[in-house]
Amino acid sequence: MKKAIVTGASSGIGRAFAEKLAGMGYDLILTGRREEVIRKVSDDISKKYGVEVQVVIVDFSNPAEVDKLMWIIEGLDEVGALVNNVGFGNERNFLEDEYETQEKMLTVHLNTTCRICHSVIKKMQSGSFIINVSSMAAFTPAGFNHFYSATKAFINTFSEALYVSLSDKGINVQSLCPGFTRTDFHNKLGMDESKLVNRGMVRWMKAEDVVEKSMAALDKGKVIYIPGFLNKLMYRILKMIPKKLYYRMAKKFSIQ
Repeated sequence: MKKAIVTGASSGIGRAFAEKLAGMGYDLILTGRREEVIRKVSDDISKKYGVEVQVVIVDFSNPAEVDKLMWIIEGLDEVGALVNNVGFGNERNFLEDEYETQEKMLTVHLNTTCRICHSVIKKMQSGSFIINVSSMAAFTPAGFNHFYSATKAFINTFSEALYVSLSDKGINVQSLCPGFTRTDFHNKLGMDESKLVNRGMVRWMKAEDVVEKSMAALDKGKVIYIPGFLNKLMYRILKMIPKKLYYRMAKKFSIQ
């Protein structure tokens, strides 16, 4: 049976990927921090799709806990799919927060993502794939998300480099850059749900729709993939805006 690893699978995009891959016949290794939640997800998927689901409880900001997942990966014969969806958000920005708290985002988004990829790739054969979940924030640096934008931009470049190295071996790689997506990520940051509404060019997508579009784009070989028409349009507009104008816009938005 094919084996897939999905990190951050407790809810949102991670859970939607887990459901999608289970429906494709993959046995799963799912990670999450909220044990009760992730085990409920595991039970639901196992019963619905008849696949084997293994749960690993991991706080990815703690390298010692990541060792648990590394040990499990080392014991696998083959991995057919990897979805790196683990994320980290800070309520306070880089200039206001303690550096030790901010540094956890570097650990989660950079070190952990790279470490898992490095280990899993050794277990992959032709026909396997990696999806690293990035964000539209990779293209929109602002004064309230210093590390978030920077680390997501790194994930894009890192994924492109992996694609260059692995595509001739039949291993596909995608960096998925969703825009506004309805998950509980925003709730964890204390954001008011009443503000998570469609407004102007802001259109909230369902996690399941993001995943469906991502998988379809993967089959077409799209390495940096932005789901949603308005997200794509926004990206093209941002590419055309002179940097000086963008900086002025970002400054104004950052102080609102």
